[in-house]
Amino acid sequence: MTVAPTYPRRMAARGIEGWVLLEFSVDQLGRVQNPQVIDAQPTGGFGKAAIDAVLRYKYKPKVFDGKATWVHGVQTRMVFQLDNG
Repeated sequence: MTVAPTYPRRMAARGIEGWVLLEFSVDQLGRVQNPQVIDAQPTGGFGKAAIDAVLRYKYKPKVFDGKATWVHGVQTRMVFQLDNG
């Protein structure tokens, strides 16, 4: 399950769009742990909103030898685009 990020008001008011690349782990219950911004454009504008959203994601846990296990190094890219319509 993914959750759309909240567009930062300051960035929306200025008409700024961008993206954030996050890396994190998924625990044995499918929860996101330790998200970090790996890259972003522009830097510093969307990172917090992206982290707040990814922390609400829920994944199907990876099963290895019949047991749910952690997965490290998962990446996702969030794009922030204004609705001009």
